[in-house]
Amino acid sequence: MADDNELMARVQTGDKQAYEELVLRYRMKAIAFAASFVRDLYTAEDIVQECFVKVYLRRASYRPDYSFHTYLFTVIRNQCIDYLRASKTRHKMDAELADELSDGHTPEEILANRENTKQIYEALNQLEGDYKTALYLFAIADFSYKEIASTMSKTVPQIKILLYRARKKFKNQYKGVEIN
Repeated sequence: MADDNELMARVQTGDKQAYEELVLRYRMKAIAFAASFVRDLYTAEDIVQECFVKVYLRRASYRPDYSFHTYLFTVIRNQCIDYLRASKTRHKMDAELADELSDGHTPEEILANRENTKQIYEALNQLEGDYKTALYLFAIADFSYKEIASTMSKTVPQIKILLYRARKKFKNQYKGVEIN
């Protein structure tokens, strides 16, 4: 299995199969991430599709200095912010979305974790923008501090402080739900 930078290097040479592999690898996580911003599954799917098109069209300018998923999630984050600025509408994220977007989980696992997942998303939705984004990227998307810093255009120390405060707010807002 090729790593993301190898696939992106192949995409830069015009390999459409490598591009499709990247899309399949990140599509569901990307939609979940976009949905955490726009709080609408269909809008999130549209945004992610646009972002994958942008990645393909701008493939020549891609630099492997950062991981591909950091690059992709930065593009998605920026596109979501643009969308929210343009629309000025905010909807509560459907807590059931977490179940629909589960990636590789069996129905039994989804049902077993359904209540906890619903509570986590409800608590995350109550956090302010940067707190929610940082905590989502760390706890759900499994980004490193460096990747979060790159995605959010902040320094690693700023992210550590932001995550500390986000966890504290999260715990104060919702007792009983654990996030790493």
